[in-house]
Amino acid sequence: MQIDRGLLGLYLADHLSGATAGVERVERMAQSYEDLPVHADLVLLRDELRQEHQRLQQIIERQGTHRRPLRQAAGWVGEKLGRLKFNRRLVRRSPYSVVLELELLRGAVMAKQGLWQSLHDLAGPLGLDADELDRLTEAATVQRERLERMHATVRTDAFGR
Repeated sequence: MQIDRGLLGLYLADHLSGATAGVERVERMAQSYEDLPVHADLVLLRDELRQEHQRLQQIIERQGTHRRPLRQAAGWVGEKLGRLKFNRRLVRRSPYSVVLELELLRGAVMAKQGLWQSLHDLAGPLGLDADELDRLTEAATVQRERLERMHATVRTDAFGR
C-alpha cells in the first residue's frame, strides 16, 4: 500500500492539536477540582495523557511529517475558548462544569483511540510497532471507562442548588 504522506501528516497534526488541547484541559482540571472525589483519577489521566502526547510527537518525528503550528495554535485557541462559558457564574465555577469537561474528555479519548487503531492498521508500511498500538488502544478503552466512572460520580450532584 502506498501511503499519502501529506494526508498522513495532516491527520497526525490534527490529532496532535487535539492531544495538546486535551492535556492542557486535564492539567487545568486536576488543579481546579482538587476538592472533588474524582481528583486522583484526574491526576492519573493527566499523567497518562502527557506520556501519550510525547509518544505521538515521537511518531510524527519518526514519520518525517511536518508539524503544523497553525493547526496546533487553532487547537490551543479552541481549548481556551472552551473555558469561556456563559453559565451565570463569573468568579466561581459552575457545579456542572466538571460534568461537561468530563464529557469533552471522553470524546477526545474516543478520538485518540481511533488514531491508535488507524495507525495499527498502517503499522507495517509505517514501520510502527503494532503491539504498542494495541496497548495504546486498550489504554484508551481503560481511560474511557475511568472517565465514565468519574462522570457517574459527579453528574447527580452537578445540577443541585
